[in-house]
Amino acid sequence: MVLIEIASPPTDPPTADEVRALYAAASGRPPLHEPPPTAALFASLYASSLRGQDVTVATARDGGRLVGFAYGHPWRWAEQRDPWADQLRARLGEDAAAQLDGAFALNLLARDPDERYRGLGRQVLDRWLRAVAPGSCWLQTTDVDSPARRVYEAVGFAPVGHGPDAPDGRPGLVLLLPTAPGPARS
Repeated sequence: MVLIEIASPPTDPPTADEVRALYAAASGRPPLHEPPPTAALFASLYASSLRGQDVTVATARDGGRLVGFAYGHPWRWAEQRDPWADQLRARLGEDAAAQLDGAFALNLLARDPDERYRGLGRQVLDRWLRAVAPGSCWLQTTDVDSPARRVYEAVGFAPVGHGPDAPDGRPGLVLLLPTAPGPARS
């Protein structure tokens, strides 16, 4: 039985190693074909994010094994002081970039590839979105047809432009969900 939990801030979050292993399994196969160092980078960014108090994490576990995961935090341009954020703003342009300020950034969504066709990725995303509702949310994904992108679009995320290069070396697609579905945060 798969148990999905949500925590903000997380009290017992997955380890960076669990996130690395899950993302490597999820992204190493077609259509993404991402190399293991990409998973290590995303796991490192996740570990850094856990130091903040605004992180919201959704996990799905099957017998203790991490099989689904989403995390993110509120995005505030005033707090962004790195080249990635600078490139994001420059590539989007000021009008599109303004839509991201104050929205929740969904930094990562991953589902074990052995769990495909069961709706688990969508369930994890839905739980995460309900936890951050009613605000808007945004994410950057590889600009290819993928199961994750189809889930994002089915939920209502829409393109606002392209951001920094994704792991495939092409500009990532930035998607925005104007209002997350679900009950308001308490």
